[in-house]
Amino acid sequence: MSKVKIKVLKTTCFKELAMAYGHSENYHACPVFKEGDEFISDDPFGNAMPEGFCHMAWQSLFMPVSVLAGGGKVLGIDEKHIVCCSDGLRPVIFELSRKEDDK
Repeated sequence: MSKVKIKVLKTTCFKELAMAYGHSENYHACPVFKEGDEFISDDPFGNAMPEGFCHMAWQSLFMPVSVLAGGGKVLGIDEKHIVCCSDGLRPVIFELSRKEDDK
């Protein structure tokens, strides 16, 4: 089994949409992650959430992280996978990649 590196590529916020659904102008991108943050999932089966990780984001990443940790390819083709969390107003875009123990 491999470790999986999780890198935050982009955080964003759809303010106009947020305001249309009752949020204020001060609504902003995700407060948990910053662009460039990196996490390692080092559980042998890829199912342990890294410390400090957002629980909601982990739900979106759990399956592709498990596939990569097990040596597979996400969707049968991706050894490096781009995925986002399920927050429709302030999504975070992640890059997942297999990290061999010696790297």
